[in-house]
Order: sequence, then structure tokens, then C-alpha cells
Amino acid sequence: DMGVAPQIEKILRFLPKERQTMLFSATIPQEVMEIAAKHMKLPVCVEIAPSGTAAESITQELFIVKKDAKSQLLGKLLTQYHGAVLLFSRTKHNARRITRSIRDMGHSAAEIHSNRTLPQRREALEGFKSGKYKVLVATDIAARGIDVTGIEVVINYDLPEDTQNYVHRI
Repeated sequence: DMGVAPQIEKILRFLPKERQTMLFSATIPQEVMEIAAKHMKLPVCVEIAPSGTAAESITQELFIVKKDAKSQLLGKLLTQYHGAVLLFSRTKHNARRITRSIRDMGHSAAEIHSNRTLPQRREALEGFKSGKYKVLVATDIAARGIDVTGIEVVINYDLPEDTQNYVHRI
């Protein structure tokens, strides 16, 4: 998705033939499995649960509202939850708009998406981990790379384009 396949192929050409390679993920797309099969001897796949399965301990809620009422509902949710909130947006432009809206509501917020520099992404994530920011607004580019403990709630402001990303988000 992110156009890194040529770089991965180049890196793999420099690795020793005798090695152990391990991949860990809640979901592994078919394209990644094809790359793995091409560069591994006798690959073994171990599944704890079927691919794309959400953890049993997660409580999920669905709110069906008109598009123009989403911001108002978000405001209510942010006052209801006092801990860290991870919010996912489908687009980087919407992530920026939502972040501004959250700040206008009086909450601290940072954003992570492809228009942010690496230092900006690091600062946002570290600020979220330390409690400097109550809300971290992210696109799916960050869904697989965020490892933060103590998140009180994950909000899918927009549903993801890819259904497997939903599992990574929650």
C-alpha cells in the first residue's frame, strides 16, 4: 500500500541466505504473504485466532448519526472519557480538521498522518504516551505502529477503507 515493496526486496537481497525470519501481525495481507513465501524456506504460519479477529475482551459500540452531528457526538464522548483517547480518521485532511475541532472543545490533541514529518509524529506519539495530549488523531498509516498502554477508548470517527485495518485500530 505504501510503495515500499521495492525497498523491501532490495534489503532482502543483502541478507544472508541462512537466517531465521519471523513476522508478527494481527493480520497479514496476501501481498505480504507472497513476499514472505518468496524469501523464506518452509514458512510456518501460527494463528492464535482467525485473521482479522478482534480480542474478546474489547467492548464495541456503534453510534449511527448524521455526518453533521459527528462532531457534537465526539464532544460528548470526550467529556465522558477522562483517560487517553485514540481516534482514527480515514483521511489526513479530516485528521487535521478533527484535531483542530478537539482543541476548540478545550482538549489537548495531536495528529499522526502522512503529511507530518517523522519528528512531528514522534513528538505526537511521545506526548500522547506521557499524557501531554489526551487525544491522538491518526490515520490508518499509524494503525499498525501505535503501541501505547492505558488507552481508555478507541474511536473510529470514520470507518477504515480496508476492513483488516479495523482490527489493527482497536
